[in-house]
Amino acid sequence: MLALPMRADRVDLMIRSLDSPDVAVRADSIEGLIKAHTRKAIPALIPLMGDPVESVRRQAIRAISLVENKSDVPALIATLKDSQARRRAGAALLLGLLNDRRAANPLVTASHDSSVEVRTAATESLGTLGDPHVADALKDRLNDSNARVRLKAIIGLGAIRDAASAPLLVSRLHGRSLTEQSATAVALARIGNRSVVPALAKILRAPTSDGLYGERFYAAYALGALGDHGATGVLAEGLHSSDRSIRSSAASALGYLRDPAAVPDLIHALKDRITLVRWLSAQALGNIRDRRAVPALLKGLKDPNEDIREQSAKALGKIGDRSAVPALCAVFNDSDEAIPKAAVLALGRIGDPRAIPRVRTLLKHRDATVRLAAADVLRNLESVRPTAKQGRP
Repeated sequence: MLALPMRADRVDLMIRSLDSPDVAVRADSIEGLIKAHTRKAIPALIPLMGDPVESVRRQAIRAISLVENKSDVPALIATLKDSQARRRAGAALLLGLLNDRRAANPLVTASHDSSVEVRTAATESLGTLGDPHVADALKDRLNDSNARVRLKAIIGLGAIRDAASAPLLVSRLHGRSLTEQSATAVALARIGNRSVVPALAKILRAPTSDGLYGERFYAAYALGALGDHGATGVLAEGLHSSDRSIRSSAASALGYLRDPAAVPDLIHALKDRITLVRWLSAQALGNIRDRRAVPALLKGLKDPNEDIREQSAKALGKIGDRSAVPALCAVFNDSDEAIPKAAVLALGRIGDPRAIPRVRTLLKHRDATVRLAAADVLRNLESVRPTAKQGRP
Protein backbone atom coordinates (compact mmCIF):
# COMPACT_ATOMS: atom_id res chain seq x y z
CA MET A 1 0.00 0.00 0.00
CA LEU A 2 1.30 3.48 -0.87
CA ALA A 3 2.05 5.80 2.04
CA LEU A 4 -0.30 8.77 2.08
CA PRO A 5 1.14 12.30 2.50
CA MET A 6 0.82 13.74 5.99
CA ARG A 7 -2.16 16.07 6.43
CA ALA A 8 -1.29 19.77 6.17
CA ASP A 9 -2.99 20.65 9.45
CA ARG A 10 -0.91 18.05 11.27
CA VAL A 11 2.28 19.50 9.77
CA ASP A 12 1.21 22.96 10.95
CA LEU A 13 0.60 21.59 14.45
CA MET A 14 4.09 20.07 14.59
CA ILE A 15 5.64 23.34 13.40
CA ARG A 16 3.82 25.25 16.15
CA SER A 17 4.99 22.63 18.68
CA LEU A 18 8.61 23.46 17.91
CA ASP A 19 8.18 26.42 20.30
CA SER A 20 7.18 24.14 23.19
CA PRO A 21 9.17 24.50 26.43
CA ASP A 22 9.03 20.71 26.73
CA VAL A 23 12.15 19.11 25.23
CA ALA A 24 10.32 15.87 24.43
CA VAL A 25 7.62 17.75 22.51
CA ARG A 26 10.20 19.63 20.46
CA ALA A 27 12.08 16.43 19.71
CA ASP A 28 8.93 14.52 18.75
CA SER A 29 7.79 17.38 16.51
CA ILE A 30 11.12 17.45 14.67
CA GLU A 31 10.96 13.68 14.22
CA GLY A 32 7.48 14.00 12.79
CA LEU A 33 8.60 16.73 10.40
CA ILE A 34 11.46 14.52 9.24
CA LYS A 35 8.88 11.89 8.29
CA ALA A 36 6.70 14.52 6.65
CA HIS A 37 9.70 15.57 4.53
CA THR A 38 8.41 19.09 4.04
CA ARG A 39 10.32 22.28 3.27
CA LYS A 40 7.53 24.24 4.90
CA ALA A 41 9.17 23.69 8.29
CA ILE A 42 12.60 25.11 7.43
CA PRO A 43 12.00 28.67 8.75
CA ALA A 44 10.85 27.23 12.07
CA LEU A 45 13.68 24.69 12.24
CA ILE A 46 16.52 27.17 11.67
CA PRO A 47 16.12 28.80 15.13
CA LEU A 48 16.26 25.32 16.72
CA MET A 49 19.84 24.97 15.53
CA GLY A 50 20.53 27.13 18.59
CA ASP A 51 18.43 25.02 20.98
CA PRO A 52 20.04 24.60 24.43
CA VAL A 53 19.63 20.81 24.14
CA GLU A 54 22.28 19.26 21.89
CA SER A 55 20.10 16.35 20.73
CA VAL A 56 17.42 18.82 19.58
CA ARG A 57 20.04 20.88 17.72
CA ARG A 58 21.26 17.76 15.95
CA GLN A 59 17.72 16.74 15.03
CA ALA A 60 16.96 20.17 13.65
CA ILE A 61 20.08 20.19 11.47
CA ARG A 62 19.24 16.68 10.23
CA ALA A 63 15.66 17.67 9.44
CA ILE A 64 16.78 20.69 7.42
CA SER A 65 19.51 18.76 5.60
CA LEU A 66 16.98 16.22 4.33
CA VAL A 67 14.86 18.81 2.49
CA GLU A 68 17.17 21.78 1.89
CA ASN A 69 18.22 22.85 -1.59
CA LYS A 70 20.16 25.63 -3.29
CA SER A 71 17.35 28.13 -2.69
CA ASP A 72 18.11 27.98 1.04
CA VAL A 73 21.68 29.26 0.62
CA PRO A 74 20.88 32.98 1.13
CA ALA A 75 18.93 32.28 4.33
CA LEU A 76 21.70 30.10 5.71
CA ILE A 77 24.35 32.67 4.81
CA ALA A 78 22.32 35.26 6.72
CA THR A 79 22.20 32.88 9.70
CA LEU A 80 26.01 32.91 9.82
CA LYS A 81 25.59 36.35 11.41
CA ASP A 82 23.05 35.18 14.00
CA SER A 83 23.69 36.24 17.59
CA GLN A 84 23.69 32.59 18.74
CA ALA A 85 26.90 30.69 18.03
CA ARG A 86 25.07 27.38 17.81
CA ARG A 87 22.84 28.65 15.03
CA ARG A 88 25.85 30.01 13.20
CA ALA A 89 27.57 26.64 13.51
CA GLY A 90 24.49 24.80 12.25
CA ALA A 91 24.21 27.12 9.26
CA ALA A 92 27.91 26.60 8.47
CA LEU A 93 27.48 22.82 8.48
CA LEU A 94 24.40 22.98 6.29
CA LEU A 95 26.12 25.23 3.78
CA GLY A 96 28.80 22.59 3.45
CA LEU A 97 26.18 19.93 2.78
CA LEU A 98 24.63 22.10 0.06
CA ASN A 99 28.08 22.45 -1.55
CA ASP A 100 27.24 25.79 -3.17
CA ARG A 101 30.23 28.02 -3.95
CA ARG A 102 28.21 31.13 -3.16
CA ALA A 103 28.89 30.18 0.45
CA ALA A 104 32.69 30.24 0.05
CA ASN A 105 33.40 33.82 1.13
CA PRO A 106 30.84 33.82 3.99
CA LEU A 107 32.34 30.57 5.27
CA VAL A 108 35.84 32.04 5.08
CA THR A 109 34.62 34.86 7.31
CA ALA A 110 32.94 32.36 9.64
CA SER A 111 36.19 30.41 9.93
CA HIS A 112 37.51 33.38 11.97
CA ASP A 113 34.49 33.36 14.31
CA SER A 114 35.15 33.80 18.03
CA SER A 115 33.30 30.52 18.68
CA VAL A 116 35.32 27.31 18.33
CA GLU A 117 32.14 25.48 17.33
CA VAL A 118 31.52 27.90 14.46
CA ARG A 119 35.14 27.87 13.31
CA THR A 120 35.14 24.07 13.31
CA ALA A 121 31.94 23.85 11.29
CA ALA A 122 32.98 26.56 8.83
CA THR A 123 36.43 25.04 8.28
CA GLU A 124 34.91 21.60 7.71
CA SER A 125 32.47 23.02 5.16
CA LEU A 126 35.22 24.92 3.33
CA GLY A 127 36.90 21.59 2.70
CA THR A 128 33.74 20.09 1.21
CA LEU A 129 33.22 22.91 -1.31
CA GLY A 130 36.07 21.75 -3.53
CA ASP A 131 36.88 25.38 -4.31
CA PRO A 132 40.66 25.92 -4.71
CA HIS A 133 40.20 29.59 -3.81
CA VAL A 134 39.58 28.68 -0.15
CA ALA A 135 43.04 27.10 0.22
CA ASP A 136 44.52 30.21 1.86
CA ALA A 137 41.71 30.28 4.41
CA LEU A 138 42.29 26.63 5.26
CA LYS A 139 46.05 27.16 5.56
CA ASP A 140 45.35 30.04 7.91
CA ARG A 141 43.31 27.69 10.14
CA LEU A 142 46.33 25.39 10.46
CA ASN A 143 47.51 27.82 13.14
CA ASP A 144 44.22 27.88 15.00
CA SER A 145 44.45 27.58 18.79
CA ASN A 146 41.94 24.71 18.73
CA ALA A 147 43.03 21.21 17.70
CA ARG A 148 39.65 20.32 16.13
CA VAL A 149 39.80 23.35 13.85
CA ARG A 150 43.37 22.51 12.82
CA LEU A 151 42.31 18.95 12.07
CA LYS A 152 39.43 20.10 9.85
CA ALA A 153 41.84 22.41 8.00
CA ILE A 154 44.25 19.56 7.31
CA ILE A 155 41.46 17.32 6.07
CA GLY A 156 40.09 20.17 3.96
CA LEU A 157 43.41 20.84 2.23
CA GLY A 158 43.59 17.17 1.34
CA ALA A 159 40.02 17.23 0.05
CA ILE A 160 40.61 20.15 -2.31
CA ARG A 161 44.00 18.66 -3.29
CA ASP A 162 45.86 21.93 -2.99
CA ALA A 163 49.36 21.12 -4.30
CA ALA A 164 50.88 24.32 -2.95
CA SER A 165 49.98 23.35 0.62
CA ALA A 166 51.95 20.06 0.55
CA PRO A 167 55.29 21.52 1.75
CA LEU A 168 53.51 23.33 4.56
CA LEU A 169 51.80 20.12 5.64
CA VAL A 170 55.08 18.22 5.66
CA SER A 171 56.56 20.79 8.02
CA ARG A 172 53.65 20.21 10.37
CA LEU A 173 54.34 16.51 10.87
CA HIS A 174 56.77 17.45 13.63
CA GLY A 175 55.60 17.95 17.20
CA ARG A 176 51.89 17.37 16.57
CA SER A 177 49.36 14.97 18.03
CA LEU A 178 49.05 11.53 16.45
CA THR A 179 45.63 12.53 15.15
CA GLU A 180 47.02 15.55 13.32
CA GLN A 181 50.01 13.56 12.04
CA SER A 182 47.73 10.83 10.71
CA ALA A 183 45.43 13.35 9.01
CA THR A 184 48.45 15.15 7.54
CA ALA A 185 49.82 11.94 6.02
CA VAL A 186 46.45 11.13 4.47
CA ALA A 187 46.11 14.68 3.14
CA LEU A 188 49.56 14.49 1.55
CA ALA A 189 48.57 11.23 -0.11
CA ARG A 190 45.36 12.76 -1.48
CA ILE A 191 47.15 15.86 -2.74
CA GLY A 192 49.71 13.71 -4.54
CA ASN A 193 52.44 16.35 -4.84
CA ARG A 194 55.58 14.25 -5.26
CA SER A 195 57.87 17.23 -4.84
CA VAL A 196 57.69 16.63 -1.07
CA VAL A 197 59.30 13.17 -1.33
CA PRO A 198 62.80 14.46 -0.37
CA ALA A 199 61.40 16.29 2.66
CA LEU A 200 59.49 13.19 3.80
CA ALA A 201 62.58 11.05 3.26
CA LYS A 202 64.56 13.44 5.46
CA ILE A 203 62.00 12.99 8.25
CA LEU A 204 62.15 9.21 7.91
CA ARG A 205 65.96 9.24 8.08
CA ALA A 206 66.02 11.42 11.20
CA PRO A 207 68.33 9.77 13.77
CA THR A 208 66.17 10.63 16.76
CA SER A 209 63.28 8.42 17.81
CA ASP A 210 59.86 10.01 18.09
CA GLY A 211 58.30 6.98 19.76
CA LEU A 212 55.86 4.50 18.32
CA TYR A 213 53.67 5.77 15.49
CA GLY A 214 55.08 9.27 15.34
CA GLU A 215 56.07 11.58 12.51
CA ARG A 216 58.51 9.07 10.95
CA PHE A 217 55.79 6.41 10.83
CA TYR A 218 53.42 8.75 9.01
CA ALA A 219 56.17 10.04 6.74
CA ALA A 220 56.73 6.45 5.60
CA TYR A 221 53.02 6.02 4.99
CA ALA A 222 52.89 9.18 2.87
CA LEU A 223 55.94 8.11 0.87
CA GLY A 224 54.24 4.87 -0.08
CA ALA A 225 50.91 6.48 -0.87
CA LEU A 226 52.54 9.06 -3.15
CA GLY A 227 53.75 6.20 -5.36
CA ASP A 228 57.17 7.63 -6.24
CA HIS A 229 59.83 4.96 -6.76
CA GLY A 230 62.38 7.53 -5.71
CA ALA A 231 61.30 6.70 -2.15
CA THR A 232 62.14 2.99 -2.44
CA GLY A 233 65.67 3.37 -1.08
CA VAL A 234 64.77 5.23 2.09
CA LEU A 235 61.81 2.92 2.75
CA ALA A 236 64.03 -0.13 2.30
CA GLU A 237 66.36 1.43 4.88
CA GLY A 238 63.34 1.74 7.15
CA LEU A 239 62.97 -2.05 7.14
CA HIS A 240 66.22 -2.18 9.11
CA SER A 241 65.22 0.45 11.69
CA SER A 242 65.36 -0.38 15.40
CA ASP A 243 61.84 1.09 15.68
CA ARG A 244 59.27 -1.62 14.93
CA SER A 245 56.64 0.93 13.92
CA ILE A 246 59.02 2.29 11.25
CA ARG A 247 59.72 -1.23 9.99
CA SER A 248 56.02 -1.99 9.71
CA SER A 249 55.18 1.32 8.06
CA ALA A 250 58.05 0.91 5.59
CA ALA A 251 56.91 -2.59 4.65
CA SER A 252 53.38 -1.38 4.10
CA ALA A 253 54.57 1.58 2.02
CA LEU A 254 56.75 -0.65 -0.17
CA GLY A 255 53.67 -2.73 -0.85
CA TYR A 256 52.02 0.38 -2.27
CA LEU A 257 55.06 1.26 -4.39
CA ARG A 258 55.40 -2.26 -5.87
CA ASP A 259 59.01 -1.59 -6.82
CA PRO A 260 61.01 -4.82 -7.51
CA ALA A 261 64.11 -3.06 -6.18
CA ALA A 262 62.71 -3.55 -2.67
CA VAL A 263 62.41 -7.35 -2.94
CA PRO A 264 65.74 -8.30 -1.25
CA ASP A 265 65.04 -6.09 1.78
CA LEU A 266 61.47 -7.35 2.06
CA ILE A 267 62.71 -10.96 1.93
CA HIS A 268 65.05 -10.09 4.80
CA ALA A 269 62.08 -8.56 6.69
CA LEU A 270 60.22 -11.89 6.50
CA LYS A 271 62.54 -12.96 9.35
CA ASP A 272 61.61 -10.00 11.57
CA ARG A 273 60.76 -10.86 15.17
CA ILE A 274 57.64 -8.67 14.99
CA THR A 275 54.65 -10.49 13.49
CA LEU A 276 53.17 -7.36 11.88
CA VAL A 277 56.41 -6.61 10.04
CA ARG A 278 56.55 -10.17 8.65
CA TRP A 279 52.87 -10.01 7.67
CA LEU A 280 53.20 -6.67 5.88
CA SER A 281 56.40 -7.81 4.16
CA ALA A 282 54.68 -10.94 2.83
CA GLN A 283 51.77 -8.81 1.65
CA ALA A 284 54.16 -6.38 -0.07
CA LEU A 285 55.98 -9.21 -1.84
CA GLY A 286 52.65 -10.50 -3.09
CA ASN A 287 51.83 -7.05 -4.45
CA ILE A 288 55.20 -6.78 -6.20
CA ARG A 289 54.81 -10.29 -7.71
CA ASP A 290 58.50 -11.00 -8.14
CA ARG A 291 59.48 -14.69 -8.37
CA ARG A 292 62.64 -14.06 -6.33
CA ALA A 293 60.40 -14.01 -3.25
CA VAL A 294 59.01 -17.53 -3.77
CA PRO A 295 61.59 -19.49 -1.68
CA ALA A 296 61.22 -17.13 1.28
CA LEU A 297 57.42 -17.23 1.07
CA LEU A 298 57.50 -21.02 0.96
CA LYS A 299 59.31 -20.86 4.30
CA GLY A 300 56.58 -18.46 5.43
CA LEU A 301 54.06 -21.29 4.99
CA LYS A 302 55.76 -22.90 8.01
CA ASP A 303 55.86 -19.78 10.18
CA PRO A 304 54.68 -20.39 13.77
CA ASN A 305 52.12 -17.60 13.37
CA GLU A 306 48.97 -18.54 11.45
CA ASP A 307 48.53 -15.03 10.04
CA ILE A 308 51.97 -15.22 8.41
CA ARG A 309 51.19 -18.66 6.97
CA GLU A 310 47.94 -17.32 5.51
CA GLN A 311 49.53 -14.18 4.05
CA SER A 312 52.41 -16.20 2.58
CA ALA A 313 49.90 -18.42 0.78
CA LYS A 314 48.05 -15.40 -0.58
CA ALA A 315 51.31 -13.84 -1.78
CA LEU A 316 52.34 -17.04 -3.55
CA GLY A 317 49.00 -17.06 -5.32
CA LYS A 318 49.54 -13.50 -6.55
CA ILE A 319 53.02 -14.30 -7.81
CA GLY A 320 51.63 -17.31 -9.68
CA ASP A 321 54.77 -19.46 -9.80
CA ARG A 322 53.89 -23.15 -10.34
CA SER A 323 56.84 -24.28 -8.24
CA ALA A 324 54.76 -23.31 -5.18
CA VAL A 325 52.02 -25.87 -5.93
CA PRO A 326 53.39 -28.81 -3.85
CA ALA A 327 54.03 -26.63 -0.80
CA LEU A 328 50.55 -25.06 -1.02
CA CYS A 329 48.97 -28.52 -1.19
CA ALA A 330 51.04 -29.56 1.82
CA VAL A 331 49.32 -27.03 4.11
CA PHE A 332 45.81 -28.42 3.48
CA ASN A 333 46.02 -30.16 6.86
CA ASP A 334 46.90 -26.99 8.79
CA SER A 335 45.00 -26.74 12.07
CA ASP A 336 43.85 -23.19 11.23
CA GLU A 337 41.03 -23.26 8.65
CA ALA A 338 42.18 -19.97 7.13
CA ILE A 339 45.38 -21.61 5.85
CA PRO A 340 43.90 -24.32 3.57
CA LYS A 341 41.38 -21.80 2.31
CA ALA A 342 44.13 -19.31 1.43
CA ALA A 343 46.20 -22.10 -0.11
CA VAL A 344 43.42 -23.44 -2.32
CA LEU A 345 42.52 -19.94 -3.49
CA ALA A 346 46.20 -19.38 -4.31
CA LEU A 347 46.18 -22.59 -6.35
CA GLY A 348 43.19 -21.24 -8.23
CA ARG A 349 45.16 -18.14 -9.13
CA ILE A 350 48.19 -20.16 -10.19
CA GLY A 351 45.95 -22.30 -12.39
CA ASP A 352 47.98 -25.52 -12.50
CA PRO A 353 45.66 -28.51 -13.23
CA ARG A 354 48.13 -30.85 -11.53
CA ALA A 355 46.68 -29.66 -8.22
CA ILE A 356 43.22 -31.07 -9.01
CA PRO A 357 43.55 -34.40 -7.11
CA ARG A 358 44.72 -32.67 -3.94
CA VAL A 359 42.10 -29.91 -4.20
CA ARG A 360 39.38 -32.60 -4.41
CA THR A 361 40.36 -33.80 -0.93
CA LEU A 362 39.22 -30.45 0.47
CA LEU A 363 35.63 -31.13 -0.63
CA LYS A 364 35.37 -33.15 2.60
CA HIS A 365 37.05 -30.55 4.80
CA ARG A 366 35.44 -29.87 8.18
CA ASP A 367 35.05 -26.14 7.42
CA ALA A 368 32.27 -25.11 5.03
CA THR A 369 34.13 -22.07 3.69
CA VAL A 370 37.09 -24.28 2.74
CA ARG A 371 34.77 -26.71 0.96
CA LEU A 372 33.11 -23.89 -0.98
CA ALA A 373 36.48 -22.41 -1.98
CA ALA A 374 37.73 -25.82 -3.10
CA ALA A 375 34.61 -26.43 -5.22
CA ASP A 376 35.00 -23.06 -6.91
CA VAL A 377 38.71 -23.61 -7.60
CA LEU A 378 38.04 -27.09 -8.93
CA ARG A 379 35.64 -25.74 -11.54
CA ASN A 380 38.28 -23.28 -12.72
CA LEU A 381 41.11 -25.81 -12.77
CA GLU A 382 39.06 -28.41 -14.62
CA SER A 383 38.19 -25.84 -17.25
CA VAL A 384 41.90 -25.46 -18.05
CA ARG A 385 42.82 -29.17 -17.79
CA PRO A 386 44.69 -30.12 -20.99
CA THR A 387 42.99 -32.60 -23.30
CA ALA A 388 44.74 -35.63 -24.76
CA LYS A 389 45.28 -33.70 -28.01
CA GLN A 390 46.69 -30.71 -26.22
CA GLY A 391 49.12 -32.77 -24.19
CA ARG A 392 50.34 -32.04 -20.70
CA PRO A 393 52.58 -29.15 -19.67
